[in-house]
Amino acid sequence: MSANKKLWHSKTRAHSRAQAAVTDALFLLIIVSSLTGFLFIFAANYGKGISDQVNRNDNFEFASSALKTIMYQSTPRDSNQQINVLSPDPDLELDYLMALVKEDYADDQVLSDNTKRNLARSTYLVMRPVADTQDYLFAINTAQKYVFVMVWRTNFDVQLDPNTGKPIRFQNVGLNAGETHELFFCDPKLSDNAVQKLFLRVGNTVQAQALINMVEFTGKAFLLTQ
Repeated sequence: MSANKKLWHSKTRAHSRAQAAVTDALFLLIIVSSLTGFLFIFAANYGKGISDQVNRNDNFEFASSALKTIMYQSTPRDSNQQINVLSPDPDLELDYLMALVKEDYADDQVLSDNTKRNLARSTYLVMRPVADTQDYLFAINTAQKYVFVMVWRTNFDVQLDPNTGKPIRFQNVGLNAGETHELFFCDPKLSDNAVQKLFLRVGNTVQAQALINMVEFTGKAFLLTQ
């Protein structure tokens, strides 16, 4: 009996040691697999992260430069006329675009169609290098309201469900064969909440802002707003 007990105890110890060795090996395998997976994901996304950051910086620099160009460029006071660089008209009356905007806004706090056309044309020409690949929004607003809102949007062909009239959830979306892009002018009653909701729905965006002084003429006094 004693010999059998010793044999049983020795087998039990050997079995316990084998289980401990297998458990240690499994833990080591899990740790090595986790580290390998982490290093693979890090290496795969490292270059992509840098590329995205470089593109974002380039887009921000372009947006900032474009906004400065819009603010400091000259434009004909009559929107029906255009600047001809090759054969300039000496009688053409020019002015800074922002000076024209401030002058038009001061009397009734509303921009005329002439000023809106000048703003739209100037913005379109400045943003033309990226207009085929990027959508953009240009707006002028005070603390109380939006004065001018212009949206350049890619025009996609979207398939609608004939039963519900809503877009099909999963589909191949392509550009419209006729008009690939559309230009919109939004209602000046647009609110900040609506703009923020638009940014959230669009996703990753680059924003450039600049401060301009808008003057409101009220009776005998001028009210300065920003």
